[in-house]
Amino acid sequence: MALAMHLEPAASAVPGPLRTCIVTRETAAPERMIRFVVGPEGDVVPDLARRLPGRGMWLRAERAVLEQAIVRKAFARAARAPVRASADLPERVETLLLARVLEDLSRARRAGRAVAGFVRVEQMIGRHRAGLLVVASEANGDGLSKLEATGLPIEHLGDAAALGGVFGRDRAIYVAVARDDVSGQFIQRIAGGAARWRGYRSNGAG
Repeated sequence: MALAMHLEPAASAVPGPLRTCIVTRETAAPERMIRFVVGPEGDVVPDLARRLPGRGMWLRAERAVLEQAIVRKAFARAARAPVRASADLPERVETLLLARVLEDLSRARRAGRAVAGFVRVEQMIGRHRAGLLVVASEANGDGLSKLEATGLPIEHLGDAAALGGVFGRDRAIYVAVARDDVSGQFIQRIAGGAARWRGYRSNGAG
């Protein structure tokens, strides 16, 4: 039986204050940047939630820009103090970005609004409840093609082990998130976070 088709309307952009990247000097909305602060021990700390105290230092949300900031000692110049930016900071930021999206997906699961496994995904689509599909890097072949044919938005996020951990299983390749309602804006957060993670990691020297 063919999968039902349903398109989720795009979320409108919300205007807000702009921040300046300390490497590129470009200005952008905070959602397109990553905030860093200097920790108590003088080390550079990523502040993805933008809540830590201290003077913020902003970078465009791309791994290559963070790598340049470390090489050029841009954090020390911005902080006007000797600070330490560890060599593994780009990798840590990537891990934190992924973890934030997976936590949002976990909240959707706990609210009964996300399912894993191709059969359950098909069922949610067939009931016209699905608003977003999430697939692991291992997704391919007929399964992925069938989901693409539905016209639903699809986010590629992590690998099967990472998605599986959200649902208490070893692996999960296909996930569906129910359309948003008054219980929360899961789709906007998950889709936005997944795009942010992919954009960061696709713009790196490695």
